[in-house]
Amino acid sequence: MTDDEPKRPRLVGPRALRESLLELWDQGLPPGDKTGWPSLDQFYTVAPGQMTIVTGWPSSGKSEWVDALLINLFRQGWKFAIFSPENQPVKVHIAKMLEKLSGKPFSAGPSARMLRDEVPEYADELGRSFCFMDAENGSISPESVLLSAWEWLASCEGKRGLVIDPWNELEHWRDRGLSETEYISKTLSMIRNFARINEIHIWIVAHPQKLKREDGKLPIPTPDTISGSAHFWNKADCAITVYRDLSNPTSQDVEIHVQKIRFKHCGRAGVVTLRWDRISGRYFEPPQRMATVREYRAAKGDE
Repeated sequence: MTDDEPKRPRLVGPRALRESLLELWDQGLPPGDKTGWPSLDQFYTVAPGQMTIVTGWPSSGKSEWVDALLINLFRQGWKFAIFSPENQPVKVHIAKMLEKLSGKPFSAGPSARMLRDEVPEYADELGRSFCFMDAENGSISPESVLLSAWEWLASCEGKRGLVIDPWNELEHWRDRGLSETEYISKTLSMIRNFARINEIHIWIVAHPQKLKREDGKLPIPTPDTISGSAHFWNKADCAITVYRDLSNPTSQDVEIHVQKIRFKHCGRAGVVTLRWDRISGRYFEPPQRMATVREYRAAKGDE
């Protein structure tokens, strides 16, 4: 085959995979790793070789939630590379991650803060599993993020992940004659293939386009409303919306909408509510609401 010929997919017959299929039958299709929130695990688990698209309105907590998810996965042995130009300088982002790791605020305030002697200890612990990319130089393409991430991840043992947060901070150069939709399709395919070939999980955080308010509230955005292309929905293995009622600034309830799961053994569509702790940046399962007397009687058939 010459260099000018297009690449062709390799042909694979089912009979050649009989042993693998029997092994899969014996062991079952494995779910991904748990998120750290039992209510969410029934809808979304994290498996290597997949791509998750995360969207949500500004200040909804999508980046905070992704960081909290990484800390939960880190406790299960995952390693991560993070490209987060909105969380610059890197030391500020790391300070926020140390809060989630320790459960204590980094800065002085009304709550007992992290001790000065604890900072290097937590930093060393985080450094064994996390590497952050300095994005202050700007003009960074998706390809360069993958290359830099792989410098770290290739040497990591165990399960690995990469975060790109957000998409719109990347430098997107596209060939003349290639539409934005075509470029996004091509680039997302490239990123997803990188995830599959190298067996890493990639999270891409992307902002939705502006939508009209409904009864004074912003609607719940879906991945196909992300600015630029519906391919954010089409190409995703998993798609998640992080939503908070911004009309109620005192509420700490955050809804996690699992919009799409490509592989059913990894989860299913659904929504759960988590509670954000402003002090530590952690997310918790909200306490179960006690049933009212009327609800209790109705359940027993007394009403």
